[in-house]
Amino acid sequence: MNWVYYLIFGIAVIWILVILKDDRITFTSVVIFILLAAYFGITKAGILNLPEPKIKDTEKDDTTPPNENQQIKYQKSILNEASIQEIYTRLTSKMQSEQLFKDPELNLATLAGSIEVHPNTLSQVINTIEDKNFYDYINIQRIEEFKRIAILPENQKFTILSLAFECGFNSKTAFNRNFKKYMNCSPRDFLKEQNLEIGG
Repeated sequence: MNWVYYLIFGIAVIWILVILKDDRITFTSVVIFILLAAYFGITKAGILNLPEPKIKDTEKDDTTPPNENQQIKYQKSILNEASIQEIYTRLTSKMQSEQLFKDPELNLATLAGSIEVHPNTLSQVINTIEDKNFYDYINIQRIEEFKRIAILPENQKFTILSLAFECGFNSKTAFNRNFKKYMNCSPRDFLKEQNLEIGG
């Protein structure tokens, strides 16, 4: 920590020069002092680095099976199983009663606010129960809704895309991509399996 003494000494010298009222020497000394302080500040930056915290023995577990990655990810969470289940029940009820997935602008923060939990908490709940991220969870809801309304006789007059928009998708590309991802077939192939003919 000798650099601290040098710093104090430099400031003291500058004050002495200020008292002597020799402007040229004072300004020259200030410039030199600033340059030296910058140099030592850069070369001694390592003294400000904090040591890495030691991992507690309770956090070490070299025998943790790979399928427990999810538990490790949320090991510092304050949520217990009962809390997770309670939030998931509220989420499911909200989704069924209000069909929030039909909003193409729906995001994690909005949905979390509707059930009065933090977005990170909701993300953990969805990941823990559904083993999916937020967007996968919402898109599956939309696909299930499409499957439900597409087979209704009164909807046979509508196009596939219009029904997809009704379910919350905001583009044909997103709808087709997600439908194939979860159903392993195109929307049109699905409808053919149901013996349904809907406009393109």
